Amino acid sequence: MSKLMSFIVDLAKAYYEGLTKSIAKNFNGNGIIASMQQCNDFFFLGTKQVSMGRVDPNGDPMGAFWLQCVHMIHCSYNSLWMGQMIRPDWDMFQSDHICAKFHAGSRAICGGPIYLSDDVGFHDFDLIKKLVFPDGTIPKCIHFPLPTTDCLFKYPLFDKTIVLKIWNFNKYGGVIGAFNCQGAGWDPKEHKLRGFPECYNPIVGTVHVTEVEWDQKKEASHLGKAEEYVVYFNQAEELCLMTPNSESIQFIIQPSTFELYNFVQVKKFGGTIKFAPIGLTNMFNSGGTILDLEYVESGAKIKVKGGGNFLAYSSESPKKFQLNGFEVAFEWMGDEKLTLNVPWIDEAGGVANLG
Repeated sequence: MSKLMSFIVDLAKAYYEGLTKSIAKNFNGNGIIASMQQCNDFFFLGTKQVSMGRVDPNGDPMGAFWLQCVHMIHCSYNSLWMGQMIRPDWDMFQSDHICAKFHAGSRAICGGPIYLSDDVGFHDFDLIKKLVFPDGTIPKCIHFPLPTTDCLFKYPLFDKTIVLKIWNFNKYGGVIGAFNCQGAGWDPKEHKLRGFPECYNPIVGTVHVTEVEWDQKKEASHLGKAEEYVVYFNQAEELCLMTPNSESIQFIIQPSTFELYNFVQVKKFGGTIKFAPIGLTNMFNSGGTILDLEYVESGAKIKVKGGGNFLAYSSESPKKFQLNGFEVAFEWMGDEKLTLNVPWIDEAGGVANLG
């Protein structure tokens, strides 16, 4: 028996080694996704080349309408433990599906790849452009998403009370996505997934900056030590200020809809002027568009990627604004929103320098 077991181990090693070499040869190193990597014994296939693995076991994220929420719950909670071993892959979706925007909101902050399973000729390019830059890259979070602690040991599918909240980091801020997933789940009596239409209702919830677990990643820990944050509501297009001691923000989320809350540290100039860059608001992950941020005595230097509407919180109107070294017109209407249109320039790889 020991010789047989030894043979099986050696055979498995040879099999995985051969598979790894094949992937390296045929997929340009690690240019491959692993959508079925969670499937039983295939879990670790190719992981010498691919650090990702799918975290949804359903196999059909575009199935019944009510199944969309189940898919998101599975991805969120599976990321909690699978993320310790692999980079969670939240699987594909179709951009023209009735729940496409719901899926897109979660994929935008999942920290993994974004890919579609659209039929040829059936695409929602307006939606896709909120996720992907013209060169095919994405404004990706630097961590994998995790449920907030108040969602743990709860069941946000048909308890009629809980909104799924997932948090993640960008390079210069945090983000919490709130998703109303109520209306579906596993029926212990029927032993199958089914819809629970009586739970398909608006849900009241709260969100707070301290729900982002800043100390989970070393390069993000300093972001959790600010005295004040600006909070940007990506879908409502609203701004507000929050401190670690502030009361939570209360919200109402409609069924199968979401909100993305971006938290950015507020910088003070001269003791009175407050400033915080939000990023490109035409992208779901606005904060992910900021590549570099440096504060100098006279203001801020910001490097962003993408084209569209740049937004910053500014308590006062700047004296001037520069785009790639040239002064440009900006808008500040006294509502503490500083906006500027940023063009996509192919020659610069879509990267613009603001200041």
